[in-house]
Amino acid sequence: MVHFHIEMTTAEFRPGPDIINPHAPNFSELHYHVRIDAMTPDDKRYWLSDQILKEEHRLLREPYNMPQIRAEAKIMFLTGGPKSDVTEARDFDGNLIHTRHLDHPRPMFAEIPEALSSISHWFDMTIQSKENNTLPPSPVAPLSEIADVVYNISHLLTLDEYFWEEYNEYLKRIAGSLGYDLDQLLTIAVYKYNFRLGQGKSQKNIGIENELINKVLAKTGPDGKPLFPVPSESQFQRTFHTLAEVQTLLNTRLEQLRQEYEWEKNPVLPKDQSK
Repeated sequence: MVHFHIEMTTAEFRPGPDIINPHAPNFSELHYHVRIDAMTPDDKRYWLSDQILKEEHRLLREPYNMPQIRAEAKIMFLTGGPKSDVTEARDFDGNLIHTRHLDHPRPMFAEIPEALSSISHWFDMTIQSKENNTLPPSPVAPLSEIADVVYNISHLLTLDEYFWEEYNEYLKRIAGSLGYDLDQLLTIAVYKYNFRLGQGKSQKNIGIENELINKVLAKTGPDGKPLFPVPSESQFQRTFHTLAEVQTLLNTRLEQLRQEYEWEKNPVLPKDQSK
């Protein structure tokens, strides 16, 4: 198996000595060069926003001779674009934003609508479990979809640096709505995407990804208390609303970027050149 190794030459990323350990994988079925639990919140945010963005490009775009994804494309991945279908959406230069289904496009929800749907389904299952007096549903499915939102917003920290503060605030608000701090939210996303892209290839497997998140949720501290509490119904409801708000703000930013793109293509001429 090809291992993914974090580059440590960038001044912004200074991992501690315990982060890299190729002999101590976190889970037996995976080969980690990244010791996620030793990473600081800044390490995790940088890994998501820069390192894994580069890896995504290498694995999913370079094979098709496509340029690095643009900020508007990442926003459309999150919100859906004009047709609410990421396999039909194109960036401002006309490039398709999705590569997994270039040959056989199919309708596909964007990340925030998928997360909203998953949370809504979790509530349906919760109501059903109460009616049938059965165990409540696992929070893993909605948390996995929320991790996809986190992954894509993190890329915007690099692709649209002018709006860095706003995107970071979106991440913090999503975390807070779940009852997590930002580090906990980033941790779930890093675990998921270290499997999917961080091992040197693209390997989407929902079963393994859900098991990884399950193991994260099972972690306990020295006192035996969970390090990642399960979000309550009220917290998932708050997250649903927060994601909807973030979607509105992202679509507003998309239109700002569209206007900037059009103005750049059609600049205002000086007065003496406009005649």
